[in-house]
Amino acid sequence: MDNPKNQEIKNAAFQLAGLIYGISLDGVITKNEYEALKSWCWENEPLCELESFQNLHSQIKPIIDDGKVNTEEIEELKDILNKFLEENGADTSSAPNLYFLNGIFKGILASGDVNTYEIYKLNQWLEKNEHLKSSAPFDEMFTLIASVLEDKKVDDEEAKQLKAFFSNLIK
Repeated sequence: MDNPKNQEIKNAAFQLAGLIYGISLDGVITKNEYEALKSWCWENEPLCELESFQNLHSQIKPIIDDGKVNTEEIEELKDILNKFLEENGADTSSAPNLYFLNGIFKGILASGDVNTYEIYKLNQWLEKNEHLKSSAPFDEMFTLIASVLEDKKVDDEEAKQLKAFFSNLIK
């Protein structure tokens, strides 16, 4: 992939991977979360001028366009994305990037609710990626999530705080 737009294509794919991760954290896919997936398709459609992205988009769009997305389809989307990223030289095993994190935040916020289970799952992801603690915005996020989970639940005030934090980081 020698085209200068290739990084943009990888970033869009990483964002979708994060969005899917964020949406699937609580195991329930709401109408708003489905709308976030549709929005990703629409926002990234201009990248279809490039053949590699057109191939990805043409596999993902029919799954999303049928009106709902179930858990099996989420798994199928993950497989399609992983294969795409692998084929296009994106190392999915290295440190997750900000586009992936941005997608996670969009996925969590899409439901309109930040719940305890989602934050526990996000915390598990953070623990697996502890090497990110030393870089922004991860450093602040580690501290915030630890503080919120101190009492083992997310109350209304903490949910507002998390929503504000996630919203500020979404590009």
